[in-house]
Amino acid sequence: MRTLTLLACAIAACAAFLGVAAAAEPDGGALSVERGKGVVMLDLRGSILGRLTTGSLRVTDQTPNDKYAALVVGRKVTQERIGPRTVVYRGLGLRFRMLGGGYRVVVRGSGIDISAVGKGVAVLDAEPRFVGDDAGVYSLDGVDCGLEPELCLPLPLEPERFTLGAEEARPSVKVTP
Repeated sequence: MRTLTLLACAIAACAAFLGVAAAAEPDGGALSVERGKGVVMLDLRGSILGRLTTGSLRVTDQTPNDKYAALVVGRKVTQERIGPRTVVYRGLGLRFRMLGGGYRVVVRGSGIDISAVGKGVAVLDAEPRFVGDDAGVYSLDGVDCGLEPELCLPLPLEPERFTLGAEEARPSVKVTP
């Protein structure tokens, strides 16, 4: 009986340890963009919060049968449905929220502020108006560029693809969004 009790306690301790270790591992990557000018493309399963001063926002819901839906508000907002799961929003001061589910989001314009968490890919491409123009900053390691912009990198001038939710978020092949 004593051996059985010790064995049960050992199994419970191992299970608890493995559960804590699994919970400590991050299951998604993080992206922060602040004051962006250009294009930010996200193909992500997770959550996205953002703002866009002027420009367009293209949202494709890749999991349309789940309980999650995109929310977009702003001034002078127009929406154009270009497919069964895709809507393009245009306007001023757009604010958007996609919580849960899978989305492909393409943000074009200026004043791009995004916080995203999940698994997927991001393509960043700065489009400054003139040489030396501040095209914004980004971070892939969990730093909030709104609070600590000095710890963030400038948006790349050529399209660059990043993997979110991998062991280490690093650039991969250059692509065009």
